Amino acid sequence: MKNQSVNYRLVIVVFWIALLIAGVLGVAPLIPPAPSSELDKSAFTVAQAFEHIECIAQEPRPIGSSANQKVRAYIIAQLQMLGLEAEVQTSEAKDYYGGSTEIVEIGNIVARIPGTAPTTAVALVSHYDTAPSTPGANDDGSGVAIMLEAARAILAGQRLHNDVILVFTDGEEPAPRFGSSAFIAEHPLASDIGFVINLEAVGSGGQSTMTEMNGPGRWIIDRYIEAVHYPAAFSFLTTTVELIGGSNTDFATFRDEGIAGVELTYLRGSPIYHTPDDIPERVSLRSLHQQGANTLDLTRYIGNLELIPSLEDSDAVFFNIGRFSVVRYPITWALPIAILAGVALLVAGWLQRAWLRILRSVASTVIMIIGSVVMAVGIWTILAGQRSTMGVAESYLYLAGLFVLTAGIGIAVARVLRRQIGEQADATGVVIVWWVLGLITAILAPGMSNLFVWPALAGGVALLWQASPVANLRWQPILSGMIIGIALVLLIPAIDTFYQFAQPRPGNLDSQILSTIAIPIVLLALVVELFRVFWVHPTGYIDHIHRTPNLKE
Repeated sequence: MKNQSVNYRLVIVVFWIALLIAGVLGVAPLIPPAPSSELDKSAFTVAQAFEHIECIAQEPRPIGSSANQKVRAYIIAQLQMLGLEAEVQTSEAKDYYGGSTEIVEIGNIVARIPGTAPTTAVALVSHYDTAPSTPGANDDGSGVAIMLEAARAILAGQRLHNDVILVFTDGEEPAPRFGSSAFIAEHPLASDIGFVINLEAVGSGGQSTMTEMNGPGRWIIDRYIEAVHYPAAFSFLTTTVELIGGSNTDFATFRDEGIAGVELTYLRGSPIYHTPDDIPERVSLRSLHQQGANTLDLTRYIGNLELIPSLEDSDAVFFNIGRFSVVRYPITWALPIAILAGVALLVAGWLQRAWLRILRSVASTVIMIIGSVVMAVGIWTILAGQRSTMGVAESYLYLAGLFVLTAGIGIAVARVLRRQIGEQADATGVVIVWWVLGLITAILAPGMSNLFVWPALAGGVALLWQASPVANLRWQPILSGMIIGIALVLLIPAIDTFYQFAQPRPGNLDSQILSTIAIPIVLLALVVELFRVFWVHPTGYIDHIHRTPNLKE
């Protein structure tokens, strides 16, 4: 008996270790890598990029301002120092911020790095103008700095097969996107572009992630994964951006013209967006390094391809597992996976023969989620209004508090509504809620379906096994660890990303939607409920094994 207890405790230890590993794998892609001490002259050097930011982001530089013209001259001088010919494409636009009919000059800076035998061109795009309220060290001084440093690194290395076109746009901040619109409409190099990489920043740090793509989806994500050293790519994010109509950045101008490409962005710390606090000291060197290194890697990879396929291609579901691994599969698999999970749950429910109790569990889970969302939205709206300039660490303390609130509501609902439901029926009801969300997203937004269908499939298989005559509950901790672990790996990045969307943005109220806190709270509530029905309490588990004779052998 003593040896059996030791074995059971070992299984439980494995359960908690599995959860710890899953948590690490979920968090890892959210932490940008530390800048390397690379001595290769053809590598991206974050220190040199940051020097550009310090020169660029000394004051606001809205269209038509003297500061704008000063930065324009700086960029031209830097390109000329690299041996490139910098052209200024000028156009005129209404003074968007002046509130009058005054006309100001818009000046795009365009330079070309010639390839050895070009069949197409890769365009790097960022904007050097800012809103009147901000020095724009991150938005988009970081993008300008990355492009200048990437150009230096490309010229210091082996020449690429294709041309690289550098487009530093002016007038991106006003909604009409004056600069990129003029470039696409009037510049002769625009027709040569086969792939565009647009660089943006909405905060002070966080992982550099692909926020939007256009073109052959599976081809793009495959090339991105093959090219970059520090991938961070989630189809739930690109799908979300697509559902809201795309980003209102220079990328939209190229996207609407049918040019394939990606937008790389970092999002954390967005309360400084368009405020005087967006200064060089608030730029994360880790984020700058990841965004810059990935931009250089992808530019070199695409720059050495002979042909970019047409836009006719299927999309993919993709997501990080850890920092360096990205899983992807055809988007057409989303619905079959959801159906498979549904079949497993249907059979498990039939074996349990407890449909009324299962439905009570479903209803209780929905009530718990709604209650958590209502409480969290109310608290967050008040809190964000009072602390609109919260720092990154402070914001995560609030997220921890919202998690505790959600867990507390889950415990309260369980005590009031889940009495006499039964463990298996309760677990089945919770997994059914996951599955319903998975089925809906598999049909309407398949790029988001992986968040729900994989935990639902794992839960359905586990419940089916538990209900079978051959079940051996001594291995229950292993199954539970697998189910909760899968959910943690998939949902931690999603919770963090949607939490960034819900941050206050006092410098740009048009992009502030505090009610989107509901999305990370729904995801937190789902994880809380999954943990509640599948977690393994050491004492209870061992006592249960000992009380069940047919499980001892």
